[in-house]
Amino acid sequence: MIGQAGRWMPQGRWLVPLLLALFALLTAGTKYVVGMRQVEAEVTEAETRRLRERLTVEQSRLNLQADPSNLSFARGVVGGLGLYKGMRAAWLLRPDGQVLASLTRADVGRDFAEVAAARPELLYLDTLPRGALDPLAIVPRYWVGGQELVGAVPLSNGRRLVVLVDITVPMAQRHAALREAMLRETLLLLALAGALGLVLHFAWFRRAEHLARSLTDMGEGRLQARAGLQGFDELALIGAAADRMAERLESDQARLQHLHALVDRSPVVVIEWANQPGWPMTYLSRAVAQWGYEAQDLLSGAIDWDDLVHPDDVERMNTEIAAHWAAGRHEYRQEYRLRRADGVYAWIDDRTSITRRPDGAIDSISGILLDITAQKEAQLALREQSEVQRLFYELPFIGMAISDPDSKRWLQVNDRLCEILGRPREEVLRMSWAEMTPQPDRERNIERFEALRAGHIDSYQLQKRFVRGDGGIVHVELDVRPLRLADGTLHRLFATVQDVTGRLRASEALSEQKGLLEQAEGLAGLGSWRFDMSDGRVWWSEQMFRNIGRDPALGPVPTLDAYLDCMHPEDRDRVRGFMQSPAEGDGVAHAEFRRHPGLGEERWFRASVARHRAPEGGWRYSGTLLDITALKRAQLDLQRTNAELEHRVRERTEQLSAANRELEAFTYTVSHDLKAPLRGIDGYSQLLEEEAGQRLNEEERGFVRRIRRGVQQMSELINDLLDYSRMERRAMDPQPLDLEATVRRVLDEFGADIERSRAEVRLALPPLSLRLDREGMAVVLRNLVGNALKFARAGQPPRIELGASPVEGGHRLWVRDHGVGFDMKYHDRIFGIFQRLQRAEDYPGTGVGLALVAKAVQRMGGRVWAESVPGQGTTFFLEFPA
Repeated sequence: MIGQAGRWMPQGRWLVPLLLALFALLTAGTKYVVGMRQVEAEVTEAETRRLRERLTVEQSRLNLQADPSNLSFARGVVGGLGLYKGMRAAWLLRPDGQVLASLTRADVGRDFAEVAAARPELLYLDTLPRGALDPLAIVPRYWVGGQELVGAVPLSNGRRLVVLVDITVPMAQRHAALREAMLRETLLLLALAGALGLVLHFAWFRRAEHLARSLTDMGEGRLQARAGLQGFDELALIGAAADRMAERLESDQARLQHLHALVDRSPVVVIEWANQPGWPMTYLSRAVAQWGYEAQDLLSGAIDWDDLVHPDDVERMNTEIAAHWAAGRHEYRQEYRLRRADGVYAWIDDRTSITRRPDGAIDSISGILLDITAQKEAQLALREQSEVQRLFYELPFIGMAISDPDSKRWLQVNDRLCEILGRPREEVLRMSWAEMTPQPDRERNIERFEALRAGHIDSYQLQKRFVRGDGGIVHVELDVRPLRLADGTLHRLFATVQDVTGRLRASEALSEQKGLLEQAEGLAGLGSWRFDMSDGRVWWSEQMFRNIGRDPALGPVPTLDAYLDCMHPEDRDRVRGFMQSPAEGDGVAHAEFRRHPGLGEERWFRASVARHRAPEGGWRYSGTLLDITALKRAQLDLQRTNAELEHRVRERTEQLSAANRELEAFTYTVSHDLKAPLRGIDGYSQLLEEEAGQRLNEEERGFVRRIRRGVQQMSELINDLLDYSRMERRAMDPQPLDLEATVRRVLDEFGADIERSRAEVRLALPPLSLRLDREGMAVVLRNLVGNALKFARAGQPPRIELGASPVEGGHRLWVRDHGVGFDMKYHDRIFGIFQRLQRAEDYPGTGVGLALVAKAVQRMGGRVWAESVPGQGTTFFLEFPA
């Protein structure tokens, strides 16, 4: 509101005269109001006094009249009042209010109340209390448009004289005189105010306007402007102070411009942020162009400074800033990477200063940024070089030392040398290398050292020994290089020490292994060779010379043709192809051949050859030559033995075929020649039973029944033997077999027996297809189901369960009954032919059924077994491969 009011405030040059004029008007108005009130009071008082004097005279005249009934006198007195200036009305009233005399003839004789009622402006007269008019009362009354005085005089005999005098005219005259006087005074005051405003304009406001323009120019940066006001008044003092301030500011501005120029020309980037929402950037020097950015883009927010910091440095930088702020620091320093406009990151050294408010809150943050990429790269390179030197010095496989040539003491050693010497660093630095060297190595070492000191050699290498801290000996290879002063004096010795103890031991072990290998080659008769195509070198082992029969003094044969000359003439072409075969691939080739008869007795060899890349490039061939003479002779003997065996097998096969033919003939004989007499016996015994049965006694009829049962049993036995023989001889025909359909067909065959015995049959068969012989499987199921029905417990109907399930590598089937069972100690007997565990009188049969099951399962590639508990039943298991 103050700002809005100040926006509409007029200038002082207008405001002061306006205020002076307003003051003059207010003064005149106040004086006019006060004068008007004073005039009214004075006029009212003068007119009241004059009216009182007149009424007093008239009261005396009326009271002095001897005859109050003389109305003419009274009316003359009242009529004379009409000459009184301003008299509007006069009434002489009797005590009862009747008008005796009046300036208006029509009012005489009427009641005063009626007169007052006829004239509304006089109604108030009747309401005036009588006491207020006694003995003499004059009351002023004001009304719209004028003023008047009401006077009432008491007379003798109760009469009253009431008059009404208008004082508007004298009042207006006095008002007009007052207004004229006030107008003159007001004009005078306004003239004085205008004159004073004019004086102030030239003496004050004009100079103030010049001062304001000068200050405005200074505020807008035109610091060369000056007020130049003369005098000793306040404006002159303010102008002088403003001029001095402008001079200082101009000087400071020149200094700042110089500093800005220095900052802009320097590689330093100056930046400042204000503590406002979003932390806006308030200043950025133009040196930021060295990174490819314009200062205005960052100041306007088009580019966010935080987005330029390397992502790997942002979290660390913010964490450090938060720690500095929390610690209340005013200055801190950071290093981070900043992305340049070309995408390359520059290392920045940021020195930040914090300006705080009186309450401790951050007001602004300024930073001085210096590109230290070159220094950082140099520092990193130096650090890397130092690290490389340190790592090289601390190589775990080589000892390094710096020694003093005068005292022969080590000045600096690495961990590897301490490890080689088996001593702590402090002990090594207390001793000289000569103290740790045993004889005669010490003399040789000192001799080479003196030659180096004398300048006869530039360096020396030596294989020597050191005494370890535990008393052991370590073999080392020593390489010593000198550091000389400008005059050639030996200053320091740099030495590398490499432990070769293991290498020497390995060399010894290698020599030993070589001897053992040569011994093993000799025992095994295995020779080895190698040929390098890059240089044409050929190497043979000692056993290779012995195998070929060549003198080692002659060395290996140099060419392939010379090598072929050592082979049997009949095998040379095969050996040539064998030796050249690795050139077509990287595999290993093998061949068997003989050596030349001229080189000794016949020797057979098994050779191998392979090709592989040599480390220096090119191809390298290597191979072996194994003496297999004994093996070859045994092989030939074995071939002869195999030929004899094959001849014997053919003879035995012929004999077995003849036996099979005889068995088939026997089977035919059994099938025809044995059954014919049985059929005759059965037929004649049946005729005997039918024709002579009535004439035979009971014992004779029993004999006939036994004969017939024996014949029937004999026939069943012959049939079972024939089935067993056919199962043994018939060819199996494996084909896909639906197990459930096969089981149901077998159960249909036993339908009558199942119904007669009221047997309970349960199937637990998943959908399963097996590749088996259809007839052989039917024989197996037929015998197992028949046994389950036959060997039921007495008085109980048979219960049979058939099921199947997959097992690892195949399928398992089972047939379970709840019959008489058997003792498991007879398990191996039940699958033998003619083997029975129950009496024939109790359970009829031939003892061939389970043997037939075992034979069929065996022929189909499966196995069969049983599990049983006497009196609780038996389970037969069949297992076939998948």
